[in-house]
Amino acid sequence: MPSFRYRAAAAAGGTRVGEVEATDLDQAIGRVRDLGLVPIQLDPAGARAQAPRFSLPKRRVSATELILFTRQLETMVDAGLPLLAALETLESQAGDSSLRDAVRGVRAAVERGSTLTEAMRAYPHCFPTLYTNLVHAGEEGGLLPAMLDRLGGVLEHQEETRQRIQSAVFYPMIVLSELLVAFIVLVKLVLPKFATLFRNLNAELPMPTRVLIAVSDFFDAYGWQALVLAVLLAAGAALWLNTERGRRRFDALLLGIPLFGPIMQKVAMARFARVLAALVESGVPIVHAVAVSRGVLGNRSLEVEIDRMRDGLIAGEGLAAPLKGSRTVPPLLVRMLAVGEETGSLGKMLVRTARFYDRDVDYAVKNLATALEPALLVVLGISVLFTALAVFLPLWNLMNAFRH
Repeated sequence: MPSFRYRAAAAAGGTRVGEVEATDLDQAIGRVRDLGLVPIQLDPAGARAQAPRFSLPKRRVSATELILFTRQLETMVDAGLPLLAALETLESQAGDSSLRDAVRGVRAAVERGSTLTEAMRAYPHCFPTLYTNLVHAGEEGGLLPAMLDRLGGVLEHQEETRQRIQSAVFYPMIVLSELLVAFIVLVKLVLPKFATLFRNLNAELPMPTRVLIAVSDFFDAYGWQALVLAVLLAAGAALWLNTERGRRRFDALLLGIPLFGPIMQKVAMARFARVLAALVESGVPIVHAVAVSRGVLGNRSLEVEIDRMRDGLIAGEGLAAPLKGSRTVPPLLVRMLAVGEETGSLGKMLVRTARFYDRDVDYAVKNLATALEPALLVVLGISVLFTALAVFLPLWNLMNAFRH
């Protein structure tokens, strides 16, 4: 029987290599999966130098599929169904093939003694970092069903917020796209004719027209070089973002974006406050609860501040004192932490803070379109004015030239 060499992802992390005997490629894939692995590459034995015949695409699971999986898992676990039985049921009814393979691998890893968090972290294309960090918080606090319920709410709120933001920016993006198309048509088709006509008449073009023609000439002469430079800059930016310093600086810049930065900050603070409250109320030691809650922020700049909080807590400074004067953590959270420490009701104060930020985010997203309208009008006004001057000034000069 033919043999196939495989490279596969293990549920506990890392990759495994080996050989399986199978009659064809499909049977080989099945046998690798039976080992509790997710195949990444399969080649006939002895064909190592050839290009791989099989490659599993890393397609991300949709938000809808992930929310449905989370809600079903929470319902089953909360009803007392063993985790392995719940995962087996969800594997059989998963509609997304990528999610089904991931759940199969998670179930096999848990069956071998792995924690649910460790098993899920082997499939980042299905279970993102925020997801596994919240599951980890649930396992650490012994409240997995409650945390899965909270995770489902977080995912639903994220998806709803994303759709609202998309709806808010849809009209401005359409307008700007049409403006860009009109600009390209004007620069490439209309203005060059004016330039030729004016050169024949030995007339001087107005400044706005000369600027647009210069832009057109630049891209005609250096278009490929500009494209290569853009690709190199994008690659350099991607490498920079993979560094700790680069990621931290970029996340700090994100928080400073007008309109969108405050929304991202409040969403992260609401998640952090709610998870920390759940862990504190379940009896998890405060230092450990802060360390676990840090993982749900999704922003390195904010994570640095929470690390400072944890270090101050270990040094006996409390929760609020290390964050005073912070540029990224909002003052409201600092004050609520201080009140919670003084009154002994930290969990209650954190829940109230999370609710406040949730309402604030909802209000900000609802009013996002209204807030974008003035900026859009300014951009449109400047663009239309400049374009009109570039088109009509040459016509005006041309009419004067014919009169004389």
